[in-house]
Parts: sequence; C-alpha cells; structure tokens
Amino acid sequence: MLGCTADPGCRVIGMPVAYGLETFKDRTHERAEVMARLSDPRARMTAIIGRRGIGKSALAAKVAEQLASGGTGGRAWAGIVNVSSRTSGISLERIYHDCARLPGPGVTEDLLEVWTSQRGTPDKVAQLFAALSGGPYLILLDNFEDRLDDRGELCDPELSDFFEVFFRTQHGARILMTTQVPLALPPELRRYQARLYLDQGLPVPDAVELLCELDADGETDIVRASRQDLERAVRRVYGVPRALELIAGALSEDYLTLPTLDEVLDTFVERGDVIAYLAQDRFQRLDAESRLVLEVLAAFGRPASRDAVSWVLGPLAPDVDVPAALARLASHGRMVTVDRARRMFALHPMDADFIYGELPRDGLLGYRSLNRRVAGWYARQKPVRDQWRSVEDVQLHRYEFAHRIRAEDYEPAAVVLDEIDYFLTWRGSVGAARDMHQQLSGRLDDDETGLAHLVGFGVALLVGGPHRQAAQVLAEAAGLAERLGDQPRLAQALFALGDTHRQLNQLDEAIGPLRRAVELEDRLGDPERLLRALMSLSLTHSYRGEVREALEVADTMRARAVELSIDLGRAQANDSAACAYLASGDWSRALAMADAAIALYEEVGVTEALGYVHNVQGVAFLGLGDVERAEAEFLQANTDGAAVGSPRTEGICLYNLAWAHWTVGRYADALTAAARSKAAFERAAATGTEVADNMARAARAMLAGETDETARHLRAAAEKSKGNADFVPPAWLLAEAERLMAERLAAGSAD
Repeated sequence: MLGCTADPGCRVIGMPVAYGLETFKDRTHERAEVMARLSDPRARMTAIIGRRGIGKSALAAKVAEQLASGGTGGRAWAGIVNVSSRTSGISLERIYHDCARLPGPGVTEDLLEVWTSQRGTPDKVAQLFAALSGGPYLILLDNFEDRLDDRGELCDPELSDFFEVFFRTQHGARILMTTQVPLALPPELRRYQARLYLDQGLPVPDAVELLCELDADGETDIVRASRQDLERAVRRVYGVPRALELIAGALSEDYLTLPTLDEVLDTFVERGDVIAYLAQDRFQRLDAESRLVLEVLAAFGRPASRDAVSWVLGPLAPDVDVPAALARLASHGRMVTVDRARRMFALHPMDADFIYGELPRDGLLGYRSLNRRVAGWYARQKPVRDQWRSVEDVQLHRYEFAHRIRAEDYEPAAVVLDEIDYFLTWRGSVGAARDMHQQLSGRLDDDETGLAHLVGFGVALLVGGPHRQAAQVLAEAAGLAERLGDQPRLAQALFALGDTHRQLNQLDEAIGPLRRAVELEDRLGDPERLLRALMSLSLTHSYRGEVREALEVADTMRARAVELSIDLGRAQANDSAACAYLASGDWSRALAMADAAIALYEEVGVTEALGYVHNVQGVAFLGLGDVERAEAEFLQANTDGAAVGSPRTEGICLYNLAWAHWTVGRYADALTAAARSKAAFERAAATGTEVADNMARAARAMLAGETDETARHLRAAAEKSKGNADFVPPAWLLAEAERLMAERLAAGSAD
C-alpha cells in the first residue's frame, strides 16, 4: 500500500499504470474537467475515453496523484484504489479485494468473509458498497477496454453485476475509468456517467516541450531542430504522447544509420498504424541480448524480477548477461520501467503487446517455449496447499495456468487447475474456476486429465450455473470415469449429476446416479461424501412423493452420523426427514425435524441449508393454518438464501410467500412476491421460473377481476410445481382454482 503525502488519512491501494508522470504535460483543462466531474454528486462514474497511447492513463494517474496528496482545494478523499488490466487484471475479484482494504482492518476481515461465502455476486457487491458508505473513495479502472467488446458491452457477467449494484445503491464510491471503448449502459443509468473524450493529443506547444525533454541530454538532433520542424513532427503523430516517446527512441537508439528527425518522420505509415510501426522499429534497433530480455518480459506480461527473467532465459540463452541487459534497458528510461521498492522490471503494455506479437510460435525462443519457462517459474514460487487461506493465495497457480494455456500445453494447464478449482469454487470465485475450465474445453487429449477437468467443470456449473450445461458436462464425466475405471471420480461425477437433475426437477434421471454414488462412496469410505450423496437421494425420493423411501434413507444417514459422531450428518438427516414429512402432509413432524435440523446446523456453523429448512417450516405452518408464522419463516428463508448466494432458495420461499399472501386475500402482495420469485429463479438459471410467472399472472388477473384467467394460471402453476416438495402442495392451488370457478358459476346462476 502506498502512503499519501499531504493527506495521511487517504489510503491508496495499488500503483496507477502511468508511464512518464515526471514528464506529464499539464493538460490543465482536462484535469480541471475530470476534477469537476468527480465532484459532481450526479456523476458516479467519470470515463476518460480515447485511442491507445493518447495519454488517458497518465491523465487519470495525475488526477489520482493530486487527489491523494490533498491538492484539490475541495473535499478530502478517504481512499483510492488503482486497478488495471495491464497489471493484476480487472476482475470483480481484484476490485473487491482491493476495495475491501480501504475501510480498515476490522471491516476488511468482514468483507473477506463475505467474499468466501456462498452469497450471490450482487449481494457480495452490495455488502462491499455498504462498507464504503463513508468516503469519498475513488476506484480507478485503467485500460478497461480489455473487458469490453467492440460495442462497449461487458464480457464478464460478474462485472455486470458489479456495475448494476454500483449505480443502483447509495454509497461513497466514485469510479474513474480509462478506456478506448465507452461502457454501454442502459438509458436509465447513463445520467450517472460523465464522459470525457480525449480525442486530441497534446497541444502543439506542450507536445514540442515533451519531445525536447525526451532528448534532454542532447544525444539526437531533437533539441537542435527548428521550431517549425518540431511542430511538424508533433503534428505528424497528432501529439500522441506515446508516439512522441517512440520518435525519441527511434532517434536515440540507432547508432548505425544515425537517422535524422526528417528521415524518421518520412518512414511513418498512416495514422492507424503509427504507434505499432514505431514500437516495432524501436524494438528491431536493440542489440540481441536486449531483445531477448524484452521478449521474456513480453511473455511475462506483468512486472518480473531480475531472478525471474534470468531463470526463464537460463537454459534457452545461457550466454545472455540478464542483469547487464536489464540495466541497459532501464537506463534508457522508457523501454523498461523499474519498481525500485519491489525490484521489478516491466515493459510498457503497448510494447509488450507488439513484441509478443512478433514472436514465432515454435523454436527455442518462440512464444510456446518462453511461456513454458514462465509457467515453470510460477510453479516454483506458488505456495503449498496448507498455506492457502483465500483466493489470493492461489494467484501464482493462476498465473501458471494462464501461461500454460498461452504455451498451448493444455494437459499441464488442466493439472494446475485440478489443484485449485474446488478451492476457487467454494471460496467465492466460482466464476473464475468456470472460466478457466472453459479455456480447456475441447482441448484435452489425455483421458485422465480430461476426466479431472470434466468433473471440476461440472461441479463449478452445479454451484454457479447454468444447470443444464452442468448436466451435460457431468454426464460426459461419468461416462469417461466409467470407461477408465476411476471410482473416486465416478462417485463425484454421479453425485453432482444426480443433484443437478434434482435441481432441474428431472427426478427420474436423478435417482439412478444418486443410488450409484451412494454405493461407490460407501465402498470408498469417505463418510462426508457418503452423507452428502444420501441426503440428495432422500430429497429426490421426497420430490417424487416416495415418502417411505425418503425416510428410510434419512434413517440410514442418522445411523451413520451417530456412529461416526458427525453432527453435520445428523443435521442433514433431520433436514431430509423434514422434507419427507412435508411431502406427506405431516406438518407437525415436519416442524419437529426442521427445528432439530436448524439447531444442529447452527451448532456446527453450516448456514447454506438454513434457507431450505426455514422454508419447510413455512409450508408446515401454512398446512396448520398459521399464516402469520408461515410468512415469517418464508421471509427468514429468503434472508438466509440471499446470505449464502442461493437465488434458487430465494425463488422457492418467495413463491411460497406469495401463496401465503394469497390465502389471506393480499393479492397485490402476492403479485410482488411472485415477481421477485421469478427474478430469483432467472438469476439461478434454474427450474421454477414458469411456476413463479404463473403465480404472478394469477395474482394480476385476480386483481383485474378476471376469474377464468386466474383459475387458468393457478392450474398452470400447480402443474409446473409438481415434483418439488419445497413448493406449497399443488393441490392447494387446484382447490383455489375450483373454488373461484364454482363461485363464478354460482354468481351466474343467481343472475
């Protein structure tokens, strides 16, 4: 963390990616405009938009520097976070963890616990912004175009959730973004975004001054050129700061042909290719050792230490004096930047892109070979499993994975992912695990490696959705495990497949895989996995209306749990029994088992299942005619579901809440709850959307006095909810439809 000079109360997280701040030209007008927009309470986000190399990052970094030093003449900023796609990358995970450090240690720990929970992304982000209610805080997102497509649409659903919550909740944070492509926002949110288009390069006087400063030691003819020639040069590259740096580089580093300024300018291509041409030209003029070192830095794509570069090049080019080459490059001042505190070296991202793009695919120094060595470096540095506490602790594994992918070594990449995918999935980064698995899809030839990938991918999809894709992947995994005779992987795949079918309400398809998973886990001797598979099997029997079978499985669970002293297993057994009694309409026993399950879940600190158990209690209270207590349980279930990020739980209990409202004639409240239920099911990409939609349509028709439509939609909701014991019994809805139609007929007869 960097300290602030003038304002010790300001916390600054991360270093802005801005090269040449010491030669930054005033851009007084643009800085003032950015400052004004950041001070405008209506402008929650200020975007600096312009072409590559125009100076967006430098302008944003200068503004952040001014805010951090307290030199604004206005309000004091409480903290600043700098996140760039060119350093650690822009992701929800990176933004969340950096912002979590702003409020202070106590709050940071709470926020990290939220991240590792099973809550949904919107809820996690909401908790983060609630912690940033003071402030003001600035989140600088640099080079954000890497996260957008050509239309400005976000490529990452987690970041979409981040911005949705950012714009729709009250908090003390502001965003300053630099991007080549404007972020596309819905019409209702555009009023909260201020855009500053940095279309022009530096004004001619400032650009000339910068060009002269780049030749301060007088090695080239720049400082001796006429004012007219200098103005012509800066106009030729439209005053783009990075292009001016590259002009100076082309002149100062060619000691063979010693080109003049005119000769360099005469070699330019047209505007669209200027920067690319200059970067390539400058690179080609370096000595062989310096080029090799730059190629390694380009392969890293992020800051690297001298030891890292030396280790990568060691067996590939043993004669290269890496320290001397880095010293030469660093002394040039612009080809390589140096972080003295961390003793790290880095290429300007633009140069890294161009240099990497010129590498051959194969050969001793091709990009595949270099990426293999970079991956090997990270493999040597990564911490062992016992040292993992948060997703931050597996960052080096993820770097290794990324470079093995770039090397097109997909099997080794899959092995790395197999080490960490479950950890990521259950520590709040299921999106990252899913994305990494997607990079491997269709690219693995080794069956055993492919099996590990399919099982991990399927579990990530089971947890994070969509469930239909999870079913496809897990079915393929089970088939492959069967052929290979891999019993542990087969048991994992069958359980996850069966549980996926259960959640998709495909109950006939769920029973077989779950029974086999139980048999395998029993034989393999992992009690926790066995109890988990038994619970899913019991719930599936309950969903199918097979109450006796469901209770028998629950009794088996209880016996095993007592025998092995596993309190969580006892809680799961009671939970399963409660669902079975609910399916049979035995409301009192359902309540008793649910109470026992809740007590044990709370005792062992497992909160993921509480929402479902409170939902059981709500349905049971409805069965006993106690609507008030039923509504309280459904509301608690909704809170519990949201807390662990389970939109499916929210959808179920909100649907049941809608029916509770209906039973006492509160049809408007029923409509609201049903609409919220539908939205929750849509977020989960789970079955139930049609059930909730029909309930909402029935409530809307009831409010409009359309009895036929009301009855039709109630019957449809009843039909769609069959086979899920978590929903209120379909018979209740059918009876209400019949009652309404009978009343209408009676009224018609009386007329």
